[in-house]
Amino acid sequence: MLHIPPEDVEFIRDSCGPEVVDGLLGLDGEGYRWSELCLRRPLWTVPGSSYTGAVLMAVLVAPSPRQLVMKVVPAGAPGREASVHAEALDAVPEFAKLHLVGRPYQPLDLPDGRTVMFQEVAGGSLADVVPVGSLGRDEQSQVIGTVVRGLLAEWNATALRTATPVQVTVPEFLRRELGDVWREGGSLQAFGRDLDIFDPSPPWLYSDGMRLPNPYLLVKGGHPALPDPTVPVLRGLGHGDLHLDNVLVPKSEKVVQPHAYRLIDLCTFSERADLGRDVATLLLSVLVPHVNHRNELPPDQRHALLRFVVDPDVSHRADIVPGAAAQVTAVRNTARQVMRDWGDPWDLQFLLSLTAAALRFTTYSGISEAGRTWFARLAAHACGEVLARTREKEGTARPPVREPGRDSFTVPGFGHADPAPHDRSAGFVPNQGPKRPEWQRETGVRDDRTVVGFGPDHTVVSVDSEGGIRRWTVSGEPLPGAGGHAPRQQLGHQSLVASLTHSVVVARPKELEIVHFPQRGGALRPPPVPLRNGDHFLVTSGGDVFATHDGNYLTVRNCQDGAPIEALPCPPSMAASAVSIDASVVAMARSREVYIHRRGREPLRKTVANSIPHARSRIMRLALPDPGLQLAVSPSGSHVGCVTFEEVVVWSTDDGREVYRRKLTDREAREALGAKWVRLVCTETGTLFWLRRGRLSVPTAASGTQLPQFETCADVALSRDGRLIALLSTEGRLEVWEL
Repeated sequence: MLHIPPEDVEFIRDSCGPEVVDGLLGLDGEGYRWSELCLRRPLWTVPGSSYTGAVLMAVLVAPSPRQLVMKVVPAGAPGREASVHAEALDAVPEFAKLHLVGRPYQPLDLPDGRTVMFQEVAGGSLADVVPVGSLGRDEQSQVIGTVVRGLLAEWNATALRTATPVQVTVPEFLRRELGDVWREGGSLQAFGRDLDIFDPSPPWLYSDGMRLPNPYLLVKGGHPALPDPTVPVLRGLGHGDLHLDNVLVPKSEKVVQPHAYRLIDLCTFSERADLGRDVATLLLSVLVPHVNHRNELPPDQRHALLRFVVDPDVSHRADIVPGAAAQVTAVRNTARQVMRDWGDPWDLQFLLSLTAAALRFTTYSGISEAGRTWFARLAAHACGEVLARTREKEGTARPPVREPGRDSFTVPGFGHADPAPHDRSAGFVPNQGPKRPEWQRETGVRDDRTVVGFGPDHTVVSVDSEGGIRRWTVSGEPLPGAGGHAPRQQLGHQSLVASLTHSVVVARPKELEIVHFPQRGGALRPPPVPLRNGDHFLVTSGGDVFATHDGNYLTVRNCQDGAPIEALPCPPSMAASAVSIDASVVAMARSREVYIHRRGREPLRKTVANSIPHARSRIMRLALPDPGLQLAVSPSGSHVGCVTFEEVVVWSTDDGREVYRRKLTDREAREALGAKWVRLVCTETGTLFWLRRGRLSVPTAASGTQLPQFETCADVALSRDGRLIALLSTEGRLEVWEL
């Protein structure tokens, strides 16, 4: 009869219940010839460490003396682990001997449905064998590259030689991969509802300046606005849940031995698994520490990491959180090298595997809301890349994947973007103004054409008339900048500071210069973006994206390389234009008509009064050219403001209401005549700031209240979230205020 020390009996009973003790004491089968079983001292236990709720502890048995891991597996679906583990061991015995954990004894079935398994100790040691998740980044990169190669080139060598691709639609693939977390309103659907992007579900979402398909609707399938492409898929042996803590690796003399890795917890093993699932799961588990912050990554880092995972570009590396690029490369490049004969179809399958894995990660309770929101974004980016790559093959017109819009992942009460400083439901506020100074400093540049703007994380940037760039942190500490050069800017304020990436756009004759500032330092200057003619000008608003116009079309462009995203026809004799931070609202105007384009909704057309002072008779109007005007759009696109030579008007874009209108005083109208470098800025509450002749006023207040200022103002800018305002004088004094 098996002898277990009384203190160990008590511990096992307390940890696992009396049924386990009774089962152990009753062991008398032919496979068990033990007379002694005791817990290893000091105790090695990991109660509840598995997501299945299994309890693990190290035991010593004899004869013959042996150290084992005893695993008590719960009843239900996890109870299949014993039989599935056996299938994994038998599938490729050579691989199993080197990289799986053996099962030297048959499992013990308990009356309550649970199973007790006895497994070999991975690598023969519980002290010198560690989970890969506990290693440093450099050691992790070594191991995960080796594991990915082993999964595909060794474990699946035979499967790949004999495999025939299976043609499946994207929804079929995703539903098969997601299984129970999707079916019957599972935890995945619940998280989509929290995000306000599932049930009801818009077919297209907006994230980081890009228009992407809703991954939840792709899982459902059959939506008339979304395609259901068919893709070839390779299947073979798969672990099923290969996160970093399910890979163990030994150390010899404290040095990691990557080729001696072992895979544990094989309860989700399958002989017909998606070959990309383990690779994608391993990759995303590597990224959890990078994205699992209480607050979201800064927009430039978040966007760069998302794009580097789904469509790697060397330009993304500069903005990626430290260490993440090497880890992503270790997984992606190794898998691509092993699967090079399959090539493009493998890339497509891996993007689908990333989509499914990212959606699964949104259901894990151990990941913060910020992390789960990042994985939801990743799912949208990955399936967007799938649709982009299958569009031409199907020969049908699809909406462009790259298109800006309001961020779908920052909804009230969820997500981690900074909330708007004012409740939009409060309506129009005519005289919002600077409240509290944040900081001020001398820039050293005296230039009446200098532009100021806010970059990511409220960094502040000035650009002089020759493109010289100076940058500061939100607290006023200097950051690396770049020198300028001739020729000067085309016309007035013709520079723009990007809000998602540390980039600046400068308009020069017939071309655009884009300068990037990577985190490692220095300035990157890609080749200039050519424009068709010298009459193509920069629209000095936006930020997530930017826009140019040539009198015929207003073109929205990507801040990374200036590539066109969409084009809108300009009205005849266009006098002014402005776009919201993401170009979801675009305003263009003739002398007396304003056209407001709202993405996904009907456009608005408004009329305004406009004539030059002292020339307002009908006869004089006919003799003079049509006067110009100024337009401004609030950062989110909630309001559009207009100042003509006669009046000030503000509209709400949600319902098209006119929320403010007044006639200009004669003095205001006269001061606008011939004023150089006029700038109009609109806040989220609809307050307008009007810069002309170096003086800043609030035209939406009675008689156009002028703000107190010590020097002539060269430029004014709002931060992306509308919380801060920057004022830059012609003498080089920079002030940042809270609104």
